Amino acid sequence: MSTSLWSRDPDKFMPKLLDHLRKARAVADTEDEALLMSFKKMEDELENIKGVLPRVKHWEQTLVNQFTNLERRLDKIILGTETSVEAITATLNRMFQNVEQIKLSHPLVQLMPSPERSSESTWTRRSQPELSQGMSPEWSELSLENWVDNTRSMENIKRSYEHLESVELKMCCLSLSIFPPDSVIKKRPLIYWWIGEGFVTTTQDRTAEKAGEEIFRKLITSGLIQVQPRNAFSSIVMNSCTVHPWVRHMLVSLAKHAKLFDFDSRWPRMPSYNKDSISSCRRACLVYDNPIPEGSNGRKVEDLLTVFNVNEPYLSLKREWLKKLKKVEVIQLGRWQNSASHHIEVEDEGFLKGLGAQNKLLKYLSLRGISGITKLPSSILKLLNLEILDLRSCHSLETLPPDISPLRNLTHFDISECYLLEAMPKGIEKLSSLQVLKGFVIGDLEGTPCRIGDLAQLRHLKRLSIHMGNQAEVQKGEFHKLEEIVSLRHLKLSWGVVSPNLKAKVAFQSLEFSFPPDLEKLDLQGIPLAHVPEWLNPVKLKNLKKLYIRGGELDSLDHGETDKWTVEVFRLKHLNNLEIGLPKLKDEFPRLRYLEKINCHEIEKDRYDEDIVWSEYAGYPCI
Repeated sequence: MSTSLWSRDPDKFMPKLLDHLRKARAVADTEDEALLMSFKKMEDELENIKGVLPRVKHWEQTLVNQFTNLERRLDKIILGTETSVEAITATLNRMFQNVEQIKLSHPLVQLMPSPERSSESTWTRRSQPELSQGMSPEWSELSLENWVDNTRSMENIKRSYEHLESVELKMCCLSLSIFPPDSVIKKRPLIYWWIGEGFVTTTQDRTAEKAGEEIFRKLITSGLIQVQPRNAFSSIVMNSCTVHPWVRHMLVSLAKHAKLFDFDSRWPRMPSYNKDSISSCRRACLVYDNPIPEGSNGRKVEDLLTVFNVNEPYLSLKREWLKKLKKVEVIQLGRWQNSASHHIEVEDEGFLKGLGAQNKLLKYLSLRGISGITKLPSSILKLLNLEILDLRSCHSLETLPPDISPLRNLTHFDISECYLLEAMPKGIEKLSSLQVLKGFVIGDLEGTPCRIGDLAQLRHLKRLSIHMGNQAEVQKGEFHKLEEIVSLRHLKLSWGVVSPNLKAKVAFQSLEFSFPPDLEKLDLQGIPLAHVPEWLNPVKLKNLKKLYIRGGELDSLDHGETDKWTVEVFRLKHLNNLEIGLPKLKDEFPRLRYLEKINCHEIEKDRYDEDIVWSEYAGYPCI
């Protein structure tokens, strides 16, 4: 009976089930008022969720199973297996439990388009503004918002938030309320924001960034955020997260009540820059199609603590407006998303000249991923309290100020993936608080006044990435000076593409490296050597925990030593000449927790040895 019913068009599932329910009520033929009310309540519940099936193709099989269970319970009544009021009542109670399970995922499905509105591919590519506009009206139409607030699941979510152990942890959690639904949020910009706001701070025992990492882990453990993407690598290295729609629903309500952010009435549950002069919120969110007002009308710009670009792709800020931000601590204009596909550009890069001595409290400035910025103005050097300057992936950036030493409080300086930069400014070695330096370019001798040996003066430097540019001139023994940076824990070395006549020179320059004794992570990108160099062996890197080798000429990992690697996370990618099998890898790297070998050993054009992805924690098989 059950099989034949559910083998038909899914659109007919709910009408058939409702008809089945009416038959069961008729067969029961009872005058028991409570039982009749239960039948009526069940009918109402099913009516409320009957729009689910046509919306969700990938949810179909689960729903079929759930509805089949409901039908089988009704069959027991129809076929006379259960006849007493008590037995029928028990069956209906179990059905209510089944329906509750369906309802738990119902709000998530409402975020998907109806089949007649768009295809799956169109939906997955909708812009964030479109997604944010479409979410809450559908919830409101189905009267789900109030229902969500009163579910047992929401009570559990609220309890998880209330059990967070500190005000700082709760503030970091509430900051997640501004991100649009389904956003994948990159961890690093998130932690930088927390540092700028003062939610996490440096203590004697740990840096502010370490404190941010701990908070990120605690939010994952609490279930308030989820690691993304969900794969073998993220089980070891957690770089991004997402917020469940119900968690976000709660966070928006709490953040709005606490006046941490304004939420635009035109786009329910989306943050905004509220132009209302009576707003007491001191954080402005830049949102698509909600421009910053010009002139003096509106709220007091002078009181703002944070300016955060949520999803505005075209920035048209005026330098006069930036000059008014006298109390601002965070200006996050750049990309926070995990994907580099999110485009941001400026109309006029001259607006940056509005930053200067008047912004004396600014601690965090992000221009990450913004196109159209070719030059960083010298007025930036007047931001004497700036701690984090994130210029990563500013692909148009060609020029930095000639001397960066005035930024004496800088702890993080990221200029990685700024491919047009060919010269480094003077004074980097004088940034005594620097902990992270990414994108340090070695060019010609004239364009690199600060050399690797100078970086040894940075006693707190923990993460360093170096790029050998096309015109790189390396002084004899220069790479040996890396071992003098004793605080260094993470090192990335990347080599640019060079002309054939320079290949031999670059390869020769890459033969001699010495590393600090406590290096934990080494990332090699585009290594120009075919044979494994003397410095890439477990004797030279005794404390190494993570080793990434991506691209380049390596054809072997045979280092000639009997010692085994201490590496726990090993990633090999795009090494056309490297042929190495799983038994050899297991033997050489006995402590592995995660292994990845992708596109290695090109057998013929675009065909490689079998890929391997494995994680001991996630239980992923070798494939």
